[in-house]
Amino acid sequence: MELIQLTDSAYQLRGGANAGLIIEGDRALLVDTGLDRDTAKKILRAVESLRVRLAGIVITHAHADHFGGAALLRSRSGAPVYAPALEAAVISNPLLEPLYLFSGAAPPSELRHKFTLAEACPVDSLLEPGEAAIGGVPIRTIPARGHAPNQMMIAGGGVCFVADACFAPEVLAKHGIPFYVDVNQTSETLAALPSLDGAYTAFVPGHGNAVAIIGPWAAENATRLAEIRQAVMEALHEATELSGIFLHTTTRLKVAIDSPVIYYLTKTTVLACLSALEATGAATAQVIENRLYWRLTA
Repeated sequence: MELIQLTDSAYQLRGGANAGLIIEGDRALLVDTGLDRDTAKKILRAVESLRVRLAGIVITHAHADHFGGAALLRSRSGAPVYAPALEAAVISNPLLEPLYLFSGAAPPSELRHKFTLAEACPVDSLLEPGEAAIGGVPIRTIPARGHAPNQMMIAGGGVCFVADACFAPEVLAKHGIPFYVDVNQTSETLAALPSLDGAYTAFVPGHGNAVAIIGPWAAENATRLAEIRQAVMEALHEATELSGIFLHTTTRLKVAIDSPVIYYLTKTTVLACLSALEATGAATAQVIENRLYWRLTA
């Protein structure tokens, strides 16, 4: 994990899933904890190298790659853990992540590895939107729902840690259909991001390198989301069962699914698009002879 100084009081911890440090005097606030205990140990070494004390741990959202190291960091440092409501429930009970990916049933082994099933960690306090001081470190928490139900961005030290509110272009290209639980909320989050340009020196995504402005990334993400939603809409002209809608959408967007995990993640986004269509009355679901059909209403 690479320690990168972004401002006088903020650092990016560059890894497979990024973390960040916001410094105030001899105190540090950690933003996200990476995937696992090995990552957590690297974070502790980075904190030690800066000669600061870890005063708090903030989790942006409850996906395993962003909180998997929290339990070890909390036990080793004594720093309290903060997370948004609902996300906190998953952090404390991480089986909930593979459970919801598998429709609430006991998840199979493919969903029981560290990328989707993190180590449980108690959450000491809930995060609310707005200004706060955690362990004496001033921050601003900014709602960024859509990728996760109650994801929040964390700003401090002149830097905004945007988590997975917005994906770097290379990440967007790699995954094709990113994971979203609510596409309407995602659209709102992406529309709001450009207004933050100029307010911060750097923006740190959950994956990839920091950038000076976030507006162009937000626009590219919004375009991709619109393409996904359009592909699902087009699928309903030719398919009515989820398997057919899924196949049409992934084929239309040239997305290759190579593992059960990617299948379940991608399926969630397709379902989120269907849910958004149903919410506006554009599509309906109906069971006929024990089979669930989705249809356009107009």
